[in-house]
Amino acid sequence: MKDPNVELALKYAREGHPSVEELAATQGVTFPQDVRELMNGNFWPEEESIDDFLAFLDESRGRKRITST
Repeated sequence: MKDPNVELALKYAREGHPSVEELAATQGVTFPQDVRELMNGNFWPEEESIDDFLAFLDESRGRKRITST
């Protein structure tokens, strides 16, 4: 059985960047059918602060967050 990620990588090497739909299908990600589903916000623990969330975002984007003391 061939690895679909390898096949997709070879395709993109030949044809350019994948579409959002192709990436989602490859990763098994589904998009909400209704935008209101996004309002639930169950992606971050309630006990964590907004500063923790922003630090996480910066870190995941390869940035170092500078805080004043």
